[in-house]
Amino acid sequence: MHRFADKPGQAQAAQETEARHERGTPGSRDEEYLLTEGEALLAATLALMTGFGHGCCTAHKAAMASRVAEQLALLARPAGGADRSPDMRAFLLRLCQRWQQAAQEQAAASRAAAIQALAGTSGPASLPFSVLWHEPLETLQ
Repeated sequence: MHRFADKPGQAQAAQETEARHERGTPGSRDEEYLLTEGEALLAATLALMTGFGHGCCTAHKAAMASRVAEQLALLARPAGGADRSPDMRAFLLRLCQRWQQAAQEQAAASRAAAIQALAGTSGPASLPFSVLWHEPLETLQ
């Protein structure tokens, strides 16, 4: 397990964390990482995408998709030493637009479901939108 650090203090902290993991000492965590700001933003974005893809409740899907779009826009901006190629920035911005569209669609579906619930009717629009892009992880492994 290798970790990369930008500052001397981070390198020492990374070595101590790795030593705790190897010893299995109490307080060590299975998933503890030292990440740069850009890497942390990317990790958070991927986690939100995963949560969205695994079908969280309809009430939160629009907010999650909106947050993914915001974070993709942040990733597309040149920042410090994390300059991305023009192609990567264009890719991230296109992805951002798709997630903005997904957020709008989810918000509209949520409003339609709320209106139908208030009206006491049932139909296809009242069903939760939870189409997965792939099978849950348990079945892929």
